[in-house]
Amino acid sequence: MVREREKTTSTTAVTYGAANEDAEFHPTSSASHREFMPAIGLKEYWYPAIEARKVRGKPVGLKICGDQVVFFKGKEKGEVSALANVCPHRGGSLMHGDCHYPGTVSCPYHGWTFNGAGDVLAVLPEGPDSQVPGKIIHRSYPTQNLRGMIWIWMGEGEPAPIEEDVPPEFFWDEGVLLFGTEVWPSNWRVAIENVSDAHVPYVHRDATFTLLVPMPLTGPEGARTIFVNDRYLGQPSMVEAAQPKDGAPQRIGARVRGKLQYFFPAVGGTWPLHQRRNLWTWATKWIQKRRFARPAMEPNPEWAGIGRHLPAIVHIDYRTHIFNRINIPIDENNTRQMYTHATRANGLLARLYERVVFHTFHRWAHFSDFSVQDFKVLNPQRYDAPEYLSLTDMPNVNWRRLVALHARDLNPAGSK
Repeated sequence: MVREREKTTSTTAVTYGAANEDAEFHPTSSASHREFMPAIGLKEYWYPAIEARKVRGKPVGLKICGDQVVFFKGKEKGEVSALANVCPHRGGSLMHGDCHYPGTVSCPYHGWTFNGAGDVLAVLPEGPDSQVPGKIIHRSYPTQNLRGMIWIWMGEGEPAPIEEDVPPEFFWDEGVLLFGTEVWPSNWRVAIENVSDAHVPYVHRDATFTLLVPMPLTGPEGARTIFVNDRYLGQPSMVEAAQPKDGAPQRIGARVRGKLQYFFPAVGGTWPLHQRRNLWTWATKWIQKRRFARPAMEPNPEWAGIGRHLPAIVHIDYRTHIFNRINIPIDENNTRQMYTHATRANGLLARLYERVVFHTFHRWAHFSDFSVQDFKVLNPQRYDAPEYLSLTDMPNVNWRRLVALHARDLNPAGSK
């Protein structure tokens, strides 16, 4: 049995622009709002689903938030429609069907043929005199094509303005926007909470990113976070720095320095055990210094610096490019990760450079090198186990509070 020490340290969750969020609590208590996190994700949101170019002559099936969805080409160029995959007739799988006619999908079992709105246009074996068309409307999902990515509204209610849920670089008229998709064998709650806490300098101490630029240990308190517009959890200094001053975004200077090694009297040793990883950083430290000398790429404080945005987006403005890791729940055990890489590069050579760097280094470094290290601890993690939290867990506690207080699924009347 785990015993909690009688004396605990209390703290106040730092928030911004939200009411009733100033109550103190003990971080080692059970008041972490974990019970508000739905197992298969927040459905009243827009999610990226699939690149439009990957939906061709055959329907494509994907599971999102526990729902099996079929995607097929619409009548207009670049348009992609989405329906519930299970045919309402006798349960056939539409993703295994055909697209005989423009803007339609036909069930492989009895030829029920649907348009993008879910209307039954024909039952092919029954001929044009079939009594079914006009009487059945199948479940359809609103979709929008933004810069080649098909976004889907998974909710039951009226779709929210898509600008509230989608990173602003999807609305840029310039630059490069690249995508990469991977599946994490873990629940979305575990995946979205895998950021901004003490695991980063510990689990990723041998990652390429960390070896290039040393990652300080977090210390006993961790990162301070704020709510922005009840949709984003970011770091105050970066939120403030992103906002234009005298007509231009501010620079935030070099990376904040912290300790790279501690001595622990209780175990009689240091952590990390050695400093050999930092022997060559004299040659690479200019990378971080040069990067953070640049202004923010996106001045919108709701997408500033490093943070998390509803429904489940990890957002990082690296000042040279913007990176998103968008968590798309599949089911209770798997999460599809949509990696995006955005820059304002417009020249031919600059655009070519970004594509080469993304496909040969960044995607590998983020997933095959960095994220794979997380799998070793995420896969066996129990999300239902009792928690005894540290102050370095405050960013995740505040993320859960953001979901509990402002997610549309839990607050339909008060959500923005």
